[in-house]
Amino acid sequence: MVNEERLRHMIKISRFDTFDGKECRPMTQYARKDYISLQLLRSFVTGTICFGLLLGLWGVYSMQTLMEQINSMDIRGFLTTLLTFYVVFILSYLIATYIVFYVKYTTGRRKVKRYYSSLKKVNQMYEREEKLKMPGGRDRQ
Repeated sequence: MVNEERLRHMIKISRFDTFDGKECRPMTQYARKDYISLQLLRSFVTGTICFGLLLGLWGVYSMQTLMEQINSMDIRGFLTTLLTFYVVFILSYLIATYIVFYVKYTTGRRKVKRYYSSLKKVNQMYEREEKLKMPGGRDRQ
């Protein structure tokens, strides 16, 4: 006869393996601090590349204006403004990254805990059935 409670837990386990298992694997391999630090490092690199691309696009768009004003431009002031924009961009990007991956890690960790809880319950059910089937158990045939 099919144990319905065990079947429900096994379906939960299978659903986790199918849909969330790959996504939640880093939550079992890394501590929260390490996982978020790794994501912040990746975001710093991609944010710098993105800022460079945006700067390049702006430079191409404003090429004529830049060429007309290149001799009368305050280069130090321009670079200071550019550096300020970069710092603000990177800080906002890293703060957004921190929030997103903190939430992602927390929810993933909860899913992994539920997964392990279901595994533990299924294992206990199997152990209980094995004890009952052993000689001296109640379910001898």
